Amino acid sequence: MKKIYNGILLIATFVSMVALNSCSDFLEEENKTGQTADLTYATASGIQGLVSGCYSFARGFYGKEPGLGLSEMGTDLFYAGQDNKQRSLVNYTFSAASLDNDVSDNPCFDQYWEMFYCAVDACNNALAYIPQNTVIDEKTKNQYLGEIYFLKAFYHFHMVNIWGDIPYNDEPIIAVTTEPVRMPEAEVYGKILADLDKSIAAFDAAGFVTKAAAGGRANYWAARALKARVLLYKASWFNDDAAYASAQTEAEAVIGSGEFSFYDNYADTWYLGNEDVTVNKEAIFGITYSSDLKTNVNCIPKRYRTDASGKNLDYNSLITRTGYSRGGNAMLLMFVSLWNNGCTDVGSDVFARITADNPGTMKHSVTGQAVRVAEHYSPYGRGFTRYLPSLYLWKTLEQYRETDQRTDATLLTAYTIHPGMAGSSKTYSLMTDTAIYYCGLDGNSPAGQAAQARAKDRYRIQFMYGGDIPVYTSGDVAQAKPTSTAKNPSDVYGGNRYNNAKIGGLSSFPGIRKFLDTKYDPTYPTHDISYRDAIVLRLAEMYLIKAECQLKTGGDALATLNQLRDVRAIAGQNNKRTGTVTIDTILEERAIELCGEQQRWFDLKRTHKLVEYVKARNAVAAPQVAEKHYYRPVPQAQIDAVTNLGTGFSQNEGY
Repeated sequence: MKKIYNGILLIATFVSMVALNSCSDFLEEENKTGQTADLTYATASGIQGLVSGCYSFARGFYGKEPGLGLSEMGTDLFYAGQDNKQRSLVNYTFSAASLDNDVSDNPCFDQYWEMFYCAVDACNNALAYIPQNTVIDEKTKNQYLGEIYFLKAFYHFHMVNIWGDIPYNDEPIIAVTTEPVRMPEAEVYGKILADLDKSIAAFDAAGFVTKAAAGGRANYWAARALKARVLLYKASWFNDDAAYASAQTEAEAVIGSGEFSFYDNYADTWYLGNEDVTVNKEAIFGITYSSDLKTNVNCIPKRYRTDASGKNLDYNSLITRTGYSRGGNAMLLMFVSLWNNGCTDVGSDVFARITADNPGTMKHSVTGQAVRVAEHYSPYGRGFTRYLPSLYLWKTLEQYRETDQRTDATLLTAYTIHPGMAGSSKTYSLMTDTAIYYCGLDGNSPAGQAAQARAKDRYRIQFMYGGDIPVYTSGDVAQAKPTSTAKNPSDVYGGNRYNNAKIGGLSSFPGIRKFLDTKYDPTYPTHDISYRDAIVLRLAEMYLIKAECQLKTGGDALATLNQLRDVRAIAGQNNKRTGTVTIDTILEERAIELCGEQQRWFDLKRTHKLVEYVKARNAVAAPQVAEKHYYRPVPQAQIDAVTNLGTGFSQNEGY
């Protein structure tokens, strides 16, 4: 079992606890400390617990549905699926309203505003208590300081990129204030970089500079990698040439450290056996999840905000996923098609829902023999239909299918039946292995028609566009939307076999496979959460940062991109790029390498490409997206709480 850094019980002993009488005052706090905290944090276990608790907030953003919505959706790479819970966020129809515990359509701005400030306050308390502790040695103190300065920078970095100007908290909050001041974002970046420099210096002083010593926590190289990302964001957002040069220096240092390497097979980066960030060769830093999925060890802390009785409130269940009884990573649910309980043409005769009560036993419809199918079907995940890839993303990945490993390792384009179920389909008389195939062709083209002829009576084929069952309404990335139905009657079979909304592109689409639990675990035959760690920083990103910086510093960006593409090449294939590299080239490469990894919205924002790309490549969001959307709205609950509105604190423009 992986070691876990859990702070769920420590929330009661953090130095500053939020005391709110309304649903609004996220920055109003009072000191409830006293002698108990002083005594607790004077011990080795107490200070270790305080440090560990500072990590736990990140599990509310990484590996969770709303965090994914804020960081990846509303871009050119994904649309909202049929059962999406953040449609207003994805399609830019949201407002500043604080929706609190609504789970039908909630961007969770208010929840994350509160969560990040709670995380920062926890970090500030740790920074106050670590130097006072007399029972831990100086090396351990420096190690802890390195971790906490890293996390403090990490949380502020997310806030400044979501909201722009923010109140920057540099000390534990010990008094109530209703007059917070939003610091200009350029100054916030300066504070973040200063904290990262302190982190790097503390790790250096502790001799804590190798990945092996990290144990799942931040370390020297994680701090330098995060600094590279922060500098790149600062450079591209503010057009800062000096920041580009510094970002390149940091990225090159991480690349040259010798601590990280690539797998020969890109898919191995995502294999569940390699998911642990302490052993993953490419992972620099990630958010850890324990393999214990039955207790609350993976849960995030409860809110600082309390109800009238003083009881700490819960965060929205979209964030906590399974509440506070148990927790885990929900990414395995986010990009999965409605594969086994959709249209009746492919259903219970060849697929089964794997549950604890029905651990995967099916009977062959002809022979009547029992077939154990759990190990085969369980890794496909559960069809929540939250997000589906855009036509642009699918086309981009298909463009390099013959040369690049990442296409097949990223897109799940086929669902196959258990070998023991061959001959069981009542609808497709020739079915032997494939049940559903998502074909990257125009179904009306000669090649598409040939593929359809091959599929007839063998499996359901769904085309990128055109044909009987198109995933998208058009082959034009500027016009395409997910389809809601298939053709009725079917051109191929006649009749109404496809007359079902569950077979349209909103519900049935190629999935993203890199987050699936492909390593079968009989303890959890149908996963609703996972113990997969969320990799936040990895080696490939350092090459992408270096290449982007070289566009400004005059280096050979093409050569750097091709170093990465050579690693990702299919054996024996030439995967190199040619021609002139532009920022569009870099962003395409980042889409191929990093899609779904909670970076795309920030990438398009910082490069000032958000509105351009959404209008050109996302027809669902295009009519709504506007310049104001480069910032998210400050939650209305916070606006209502302050008394200095207009003199130090204000809403973002347009909201």
